[in-house]
Amino acid sequence: MKRYEFALQSVLRARRAQESVARADLLRANLNAAAAETAEDQSRAHYEDVITADGVAFLVHRQRSELAAGSLIGARGSVVEARAAVATAMQGYIAAARSVSVLEHLDEHQRQEHDEAVQRQEANQVDELVISRYGRDRRQAGAKARPQP
Repeated sequence: MKRYEFALQSVLRARRAQESVARADLLRANLNAAAAETAEDQSRAHYEDVITADGVAFLVHRQRSELAAGSLIGARGSVVEARAAVATAMQGYIAAARSVSVLEHLDEHQRQEHDEAVQRQEANQVDELVISRYGRDRRQAGAKARPQP
């Protein structure tokens, strides 16, 4: 019997490549989210420093506080966007991993069926050898049992 070959091997290979790309996208999104959260923490720390600082002039202090608050709000928006990107990347990775898993399961199932077919064929060949040997031995035994004239 011929060697096992998965018919969808090229599709499986492509899906594995897609899974790798999705995993890289997820990693990148997580790194971006971490950077955005760090920037937000820095903006928050700066804002807290600005609002507690004693300013010489009230307007200067107020303007710095507003700029720091705006920076904090912008950083918070970046964090929200980064977390949304992580969620999207996670969904993409899950879908890619699921399609790879389905194809691998199909491959495993077909490989098992092929192995069973090979075992059945080998068993049939052994049975045929045993039957042919048994028949030959009976014919030879029958020829020896008959007296020669």
